[in-house]
Amino acid sequence: MSGLVIRPAEPRDVERAGDVNFVAFYRAALAHGLPPVVTTPAESRRYIRYLLDFDPLGGLVAEEDDDVIGVAWLHPRGAVATVGPVAVEPRHQGRGVGRRLLERLIEIAGKGVPQIRLVQESYNAASLALYLRTGFRVVAPLLELELPPDVAVAAPRATPVVVVRAAADDDRMRLVARDARAFGAQRPQSIDLYLRRGRVLVAEEAGTLAGYAMGIGFDAMAFLGSASADEAETLLLLLTALASELGGQGRTVRIVVPATDRRLVEGLLGLGFRVFRACHYMVRGGGTAPPPNYVLMNGDMM
Repeated sequence: MSGLVIRPAEPRDVERAGDVNFVAFYRAALAHGLPPVVTTPAESRRYIRYLLDFDPLGGLVAEEDDDVIGVAWLHPRGAVATVGPVAVEPRHQGRGVGRRLLERLIEIAGKGVPQIRLVQESYNAASLALYLRTGFRVVAPLLELELPPDVAVAAPRATPVVVVRAAADDDRMRLVARDARAFGAQRPQSIDLYLRRGRVLVAEEAGTLAGYAMGIGFDAMAFLGSASADEAETLLLLLTALASELGGQGRTVRIVVPATDRRLVEGLLGLGFRVFRACHYMVRGGGTAPPPNYVLMNGDMM
């Protein structure tokens, strides 16, 4: 691999890096007889463009003979950094390209970041081996659940104790602090993104913030999370309200949850969600499994 160059991702890389990301994940899923997470090249290119806007210093590409053959991203959030995606063009897999990208991401994170996290698709033995060899360990099983577009979720009935409402600008500081308790570090840029472009609900009990749930919708897909609450019932109430708002009308809804949270999983299955895929929550450095009553933001930023 003497001709391999690892360099920062740039706007000119969007098309090719998006294609690499698409074909890597698409072929891996089809090879295992599973539905792909990334369904079209256009969707993948949009995501790479979004990553360049949101975390412009976290992207890397692997380039050989003036051709991008790999892409990887780091999302620094104070004491925590998350990784994803990491993708290598199938023709170049098995040559150590993915490992070079991942090692560079770890180097970029630096020694001042005590914990690096990622979500790994459990069926992919090759990526699991790569992450284990580079110091990650499996700390929890995850489920990505999917609500089909033809399943309607009724808005939850109001309770006399917990009030669910749309977040306002005045809630921002409380949201950042409450999210940091669950995530492990403050990530105000993520909160601001959802307040601007997505939908954020808060649950109040006796004037205190008892929970929150964030979601964002696109043409045919919506994603729920991050979300956290003091009580399991409050979390499910928030997610039901959010799924009711963002689902239906031809739109699929997805959510990533700890598989060990039985009450949350059973509650979501009862709403009509179904299992889309199983994953591993992996950590390098300190840290353990996600906290109780927590929904991950997504597979990359967690």
